[in-house]
Amino acid sequence: MKQRESKIFDVKPQLTTAMKLAASFAITYYGLLLIYEVFTLVYSRYFIDSYYFNQGQTDEGIKELWTQIIQLALSVVLVFSLIQVFRKKVYGKALFVGFSILLIGFQLYKTGLVPWMKYALEVLMVLIIAPIRVKKKIRIKKQPDDQTA
Repeated sequence: MKQRESKIFDVKPQLTTAMKLAASFAITYYGLLLIYEVFTLVYSRYFIDSYYFNQGQTDEGIKELWTQIIQLALSVVLVFSLIQVFRKKVYGKALFVGFSILLIGFQLYKTGLVPWMKYALEVLMVLIIAPIRVKKKIRIKKQPDDQTA
């Protein structure tokens, strides 16, 4: 019995090289941002509670805490969506673009235009990743059947 050629070779769709490069940079950027936000959330909350607030003034830090939690949640979703891009899931790129725009808007609302280079980098990542194809198909040439046997 002959094995079919499609069973021997890998015919799964692969990520395009452009998507691999862009998504690798984005997952590194947002992964490091996620690690930074985890440390900021853990240590700043401890630092603020221990040194600056008295017993009656703990309500002032609630806004900053919620801001950090929202930003952390958005970063978690962005890293998750980039992992889904690497797993070749259809909804990964849509999640990334949507939540990137949401994160940029949230950061603009909270901090203004002061760190403009950060916003430029994040917008550039969205503009590069959004139009790139996620998958490429590998085609195997059909060979004529060997009927001399």
